[in-house]
Amino acid sequence: MLGMLPVLGVHAFESAPAVAAKASPVLSCKGKGVLASGYEASQGFVVKAGSQAVTESVPSMQQHVRGMYDVRQELIANGVLTMADGLYRFTQDYSFSSPSTAAAVVLGRSANGRIEWKDAQGRTLKELQEAEAGE
Repeated sequence: MLGMLPVLGVHAFESAPAVAAKASPVLSCKGKGVLASGYEASQGFVVKAGSQAVTESVPSMQQHVRGMYDVRQELIANGVLTMADGLYRFTQDYSFSSPSTAAAVVLGRSANGRIEWKDAQGRTLKELQEAEAGE
């Protein structure tokens, strides 16, 4: 019955929308001479336009983390990652399914995104998530 009321235009019994989520802090991922910035979003992890990525992935990436390697190759083929000044750069904000996939694409190797992405104070995404869960 409660499921049908909104269809009829009665919204009195719906739960209140969640208070606007706190803005996710901008995080950075550094390594091999590159710097990328991004943030957590409802649809995954967004790497911001202008972020850098390494030019070459490690040979084992293609063998052992094929899915992440394929995402990286697809971004290069589609022009999301373009070569500039000897590095790949993101031409647009791009949403990844996870912070680990984002970090792997940026660093060209297998990566734990919860540890690789850090805020301005050096706290890892994992530490930030644990602190938020403890609130």
